[in-house]
Amino acid sequence: MPVNYAVEKIGAVCKNNIGVVTGWFPGLSHVEMVEQVAAYGFRAFEDLGARNWEDRLAVRAKCEELGVSVGAVSSSGTLRGDGPVNPAFHEQFLAEIRATIVKAQELGTKTLLAVTGAERDDMSRELQAENVVAAGKLVAPYLEDAGMTLVWEPLNVKVNHGGYFLVYSKDAADIVIRTGSPAVKFLFDVYHQQISEGDVIRNLTDYKDQIGHYHFGDNPGRHEPTTGELNYRNIFKAIHETGYRGVVSAEFGKVGTTEEVLRILADCANW
Repeated sequence: MPVNYAVEKIGAVCKNNIGVVTGWFPGLSHVEMVEQVAAYGFRAFEDLGARNWEDRLAVRAKCEELGVSVGAVSSSGTLRGDGPVNPAFHEQFLAEIRATIVKAQELGTKTLLAVTGAERDDMSRELQAENVVAAGKLVAPYLEDAGMTLVWEPLNVKVNHGGYFLVYSKDAADIVIRTGSPAVKFLFDVYHQQISEGDVIRNLTDYKDQIGHYHFGDNPGRHEPTTGELNYRNIFKAIHETGYRGVVSAEFGKVGTTEEVLRILADCANW
């Protein structure tokens, strides 16, 4: 299916820089996907696996031509296995972050997503948090030199990721503060944090200085806004009012057609 350049620029009204999902445009190459995103009037996309695309340089060139931003890419750590909570993982963590920096530069993104690994039963939570801080300090000089930001991602353990270490915004913000580098922050995923702690707007406002990226999906179900309980017009407005101007990335399985979902996102981001 070729790029449809005649579509309505649905996303042109967005006040937030909404990152759409690459999988919503099947049948297109990565470069063509960027063209289709731009044709719809959106200014960003996200695919956590894009660091491994073979056409990274071509994607970056097209993004620069059309004014499209690239969201975060994954870098290191695991959800249910080992990760930076364990100091024995730190050498691997450093190697993976350094390798991802190179790929991210080729792709054109400045945001690397990292996960902490599963909670361990052979050390206290405080020691595990200290280990995550130490991992952040280890990679911070390389990130700073590259002008990039690593974001730790808290995840909910109630529904999706039982056993994962980092769950609450307060704990993530504390790790960021203790790391003491502008290149290390945390990712606020509205879907996960609604399940884990609620109080979404208060938390994203209170921890605005420690947040470096956003993901979103409605709850329950993790589908597009308007399918669940979250008021995304108010949430997107609150994100903007914190001063954040980066990509706010969709991360959900859509129920409606691509065009239907794009219209919903544009409506919510045109508060």
